[in-house]
Amino acid sequence: MRSDYIRVAKRYEASWSVLRGQDSLCLLTFRLKPHAVAYARARVYSKKLTLFVDDRNGQAVRQCAMSLTYPLLLD
Repeated sequence: MRSDYIRVAKRYEASWSVLRGQDSLCLLTFRLKPHAVAYARARVYSKKLTLFVDDRNGQAVRQCAMSLTYPLLLD
């Protein structure tokens, strides 16, 4: 992984944390994974970083750049 990135990782039993960098600086913690991912996407998009999201097994999976953009119109 790059030295400056954002990662969404499962923490304690029922929470997801948004972490930054190799030191795993915790930015925020959420009860729901979609909320953590939405916040992480916004941070990544604004800072031009790389996003990793943990899968079911706790492995960090890099998200493609296209998944970080927001639609112009919401239906």
